[in-house]
Amino acid sequence: MNVIGIDVSRGKSHATLITTDFEKQDFNFSHNRSGFKQLAAYLADPALVIFETTGVYSIKLAYYLSQNKIKFCELNPLEAKMIMSSLRRNQTDASDSFKLITPAAVIRTRSRHYIDIHYHSLCFLAVQYHKLSQERVRIENQLRSTLELSFPELNDIFPIIRSVVALQIIRKYAHPDYLAGLTVKGMTEQLYRVIGKAVTKKLIAC
Repeated sequence: MNVIGIDVSRGKSHATLITTDFEKQDFNFSHNRSGFKQLAAYLADPALVIFETTGVYSIKLAYYLSQNKIKFCELNPLEAKMIMSSLRRNQTDASDSFKLITPAAVIRTRSRHYIDIHYHSLCFLAVQYHKLSQERVRIENQLRSTLELSFPELNDIFPIIRSVVALQIIRKYAHPDYLAGLTVKGMTEQLYRVIGKAVTKKLIAC
């Protein structure tokens, strides 16, 4: 079986193919239809593809390989670094793609279950969900920090700052001065016009 090591970059990759006869071939390809068609020419014979996960940059490559039922193994960045650290003397695409198919890398992949497209899709969605959750927490913390400067009491009133009522009140009354001259009934009416379909007047007044 041939082995192909791929160093994935933004929109393109550098690959090194080692044939069963130990012949070495280097080539580049783009992450588009014509580029993957070029890669397919090197996959005519059975091959194992090894590459390092590089976030969104390697998604297209993994999807293409899965769709075409090509055996591949994604190495997480830490694992790839451990494999190549003792060999890394100069940082080039050519050297990195070759180091990914050193005996150490190939041995590590032999007993693995190669990722199918459904599992890969779930992994991608899980990563995106984690990133979105982290971003939501960051935004909530930033909002609370800002409120400490403009209207700190709102942080005490709303333990869940992302609720519909909390966000609309912050939007309309980000500073106590905006409440000057307003009665509870007047404020409730203003908010109900904006979020009445989501909550009741009684909840807003509370």
